[in-house]
Amino acid sequence: MLKVYFGQWRDGRLKRLPYLGYYFLLIFLMMLLVGGIIMAAGAAESMMEMDIAAVQAMLVAKFGMVMIFAVFLFVIAMGVANINIMAKRIRDMGLPAWWTILGIIAVSMLLNIFFPVQEVSVATAVVDNGGMPSASFAAHGTTAGWITQLYDLFIFLSLVLIPSDFFKKSVV
Repeated sequence: MLKVYFGQWRDGRLKRLPYLGYYFLLIFLMMLLVGGIIMAAGAAESMMEMDIAAVQAMLVAKFGMVMIFAVFLFVIAMGVANINIMAKRIRDMGLPAWWTILGIIAVSMLLNIFFPVQEVSVATAVVDNGGMPSASFAAHGTTAGWITQLYDLFIFLSLVLIPSDFFKKSVV
């Protein structure tokens, strides 16, 4: 498995179904990392019987830089693995892998410049039950533009649906 993700940089090929499986395995590993971090913070809160803010401050004080570095290395490794399996799939379709990936990245950067990330915010709601506030909620975040998301979907579907050697020049 590591050979598929991190090996055969110049000549590896990957068919459609294996590409799909390895892609979703990468997504699963990223979700596992995020879920593990959330569960570790929740378990620390439960064991210490403190509020979540105090637990987060304690975890950052003890493991902050080590965890940031470890997560950074993991994300970089997953990004490299994703680019490698994408290159193998593009090569299997009959296109030059690295030039195609550079083109995909360039178009993606242009789309992000012309259609930037949008900020999304949800209003705060407070319910008053006899002088005691019983619920409040506020959410702020960002979301990618819908054109960028459509482009990403187009690239993914192209990698999954275009058959092997589709762009290969036939010798007559």
